[in-house]
Amino acid sequence: ALVCVYRRFAPGTGWGTPRRTMMLVVACVPLALLLSQDCIMIKAGVFSANWWPLHTCNFCELFALLYALRPNDFSGEVLSTLGVVGAICALLFPSWAYCPPWTWPVVCGFTEHALIVAFIAMLVFGGDFKPVRAHIGKPLAFLAVYLVVMYAFNQAFDTNFLFLNYPTAGSPLVGLADLFGNPGYIVPSLALLVAVFFGMYGVWGIVGKRLRAKR
Repeated sequence: ALVCVYRRFAPGTGWGTPRRTMMLVVACVPLALLLSQDCIMIKAGVFSANWWPLHTCNFCELFALLYALRPNDFSGEVLSTLGVVGAICALLFPSWAYCPPWTWPVVCGFTEHALIVAFIAMLVFGGDFKPVRAHIGKPLAFLAVYLVVMYAFNQAFDTNFLFLNYPTAGSPLVGLADLFGNPGYIVPSLALLVAVFFGMYGVWGIVGKRLRAKR
């Protein structure tokens, strides 16, 4: 629905245009939900390092805001690969599944990740951003730095960002852990992730061709 609305607006993403305004709103809502959730947990006294906004999708929420404020290739490429893949995986295999249905963490979890996908889909289907396979080094560079930093952080604070300490229950990572052990599952998981990145560029290429054919 958001993509359809975005495409109906006149082309152009300058300040004050409908598309730019929509970009800002869609980028800000996930961060507002994240902040509200953290505030509630802090007030309840249950906030811990595991809830710090350091997951890959939390960074992608920031990249969405950065792009909305100032469109740039780096944010766009990260969102079109890591953002989409990470958000879709989170929606299919939610780490918040242990929470009772319709509680605020569940609502925030599904909404935040859906809006990450919607944001980059708006840009691509609206013709305002074109992912380029030759730029895959940008999301890979971010992933490499993030991996190193979060691995050390997880060891220091007993957290599980990027699921480096153990796989999420019910996710495909469990099968990889059974086959390769822990932490052995990390290597094939990352290899699979990079392969999916390349696949995403193929998907975006098909989308771009169809969009051009309709013009």
